Amino acid sequence: MNPTTPTSHPARAAVLAFWAARPPRERLLLVLAAVVMGSALLWQIAIAPALQTWREAPSQQAALDAQTAQMLQWQAQAKGLQTTAPLSRTAALQQLESSAAQWLGPDARVSLQGEQVRITLKAAPADGLSRWLEQARSQAQALPVQAQLQRSTSAPSAPSAWPAPNAAPQPTQAAAGTWSGSLVLGLR
Repeated sequence: MNPTTPTSHPARAAVLAFWAARPPRERLLLVLAAVVMGSALLWQIAIAPALQTWREAPSQQAALDAQTAQMLQWQAQAKGLQTTAPLSRTAALQQLESSAAQWLGPDARVSLQGEQVRITLKAAPADGLSRWLEQARSQAQALPVQAQLQRSTSAPSAPSAWPAPNAAPQPTQAAAGTWSGSLVLGLR
């Protein structure tokens, strides 16, 4: 017996009998329905995901390019720091003291304690502190070892001027933030 004959596959024989029993108009509608469903399935599985990837590719490429540029910048900074000759302790301490007076305000105190430098801050501006830390790392080759800092904002003079408990902070209060406390930096 030949395996391709209609009697060898009962399911195939049933489908062929079903198809032969349908009028031509119904067969046409069934073919159209199969084409529509096949097209929808092809769209869902193959075309739509590829089209979405193609649309998102430029923005993802731009984000990856930005990340690559940032990483290359960090790599250049790291290489620059590795190739920089270490400063003497005296030169590093002078650099820290002069930049502290410039960026941290007149109340900043710098003191040498063995291999480390302790900086005491009182109401140092946030922007100045970040710039000073950058200069301490890049120019004086000192890295933070320990930090005990407290952020404070300028308080209103009268108790009635305090904002309501659920009110959002005012921009002037957020901009007036300062840092107090101490930092310990290790010299390289």
